[in-house]
Amino acid sequence: MVAKAELMKRSGLLGAGAGVGLFAIFGLLQGAVLGGTAGLSVANRIFGATTLEIMGNELLPRIILAASMLAGVVVSLMVFVVAFAGAGVAAGYLLGILQEATEAKEVQMATAKKD
Repeated sequence: MVAKAELMKRSGLLGAGAGVGLFAIFGLLQGAVLGGTAGLSVANRIFGATTLEIMGNELLPRIILAASMLAGVVVSLMVFVVAFAGAGVAAGYLLGILQEATEAKEVQMATAKKD
C-alpha cells in the first residue's frame, strides 16, 4: 500500500490543483475587483480628488490602481491554493490513518486464522 507521507503529498497536490482551478473560476475577477477598489481608495486619499478626476491624465494613480489590482489577484490566488492544499493534506492524513487501521485489522484477522 501507499505510505501515509506519500498519500498526504499526493492529496495535497490534488488539493492545490483544485484550488488553482477554483481560483480561475471564482477568485480571479473578485481579486481584481477588490484590489482595484482598494487601489482607488488609496489613490483618492493620496491625491485628494474624486475617482473621475484622478483618472484624468496622470500616470501615478493608474500605476497605483494596476499594482493594487495585481496584488488583489495574487492574494486571492494564494488564499485559494493554500486553503485547498491544506484541506488536501488533511484529507490525505485522515486517509492514511484509515488505511493503517484497516491494515492492522487485516493483520489481526490473518494471525487469528493461523491460530
